[in-house]
Amino acid sequence: MSDHTSVATLLLELDGLVVRHVERQADGSRLVRLETADEAARACPSCGVFATRVKGVVRTRPRDLPGGSSDLWLEWVKRRWYCDEPG
Repeated sequence: MSDHTSVATLLLELDGLVVRHVERQADGSRLVRLETADEAARACPSCGVFATRVKGVVRTRPRDLPGGSSDLWLEWVKRRWYCDEPG
């Protein structure tokens, strides 16, 4: 399968995520790095304008997603966007 979004959807049953990297850890477990791919995540919740500047990046380790187990760890990289609209 060549579409990365489809891989994330198939693996986790969640749309809007992209698998960026899979890494085998020293203990044999796998770390899957995910990113939000949905462009709608850039829309300001107040005014709806799409942001162009990243305010910050948050990395989370969700444990309640399908596929999470003791040998599969998920790291989700979420960008926080800055709205440049003066209003």
